[in-house]
Amino acid sequence: MAPRRTPDAIALQLLECVEERGEATKWDLIKVLGNEAQFKIWVEDFFLPERVLVERREGRNYFYKIAERGELLHRLLKSGNLIKVFRRVSGRRLK
Repeated sequence: MAPRRTPDAIALQLLECVEERGEATKWDLIKVLGNEAQFKIWVEDFFLPERVLVERREGRNYFYKIAERGELLHRLLKSGNLIKVFRRVSGRRLK
């Protein structure tokens, strides 16, 4: 059994998928996430409302590009330094 991915790793994989294609299809993102339920949670409920990704519809097909906020998030996730700090602080009481 593969180790469970952390949320920052999932977000980075999604943004990498979009970046390498320039514009990802819904199916491209579902392949990264594993199923359509996860697509709904990550893309429809989080990335689109928070303007990390923008959606474009062409007929029955959906395409996703990285928005300005998404570019900033992508840079932060790629560097990894701040994410490690947040992970250390979150859920722990600082003394």
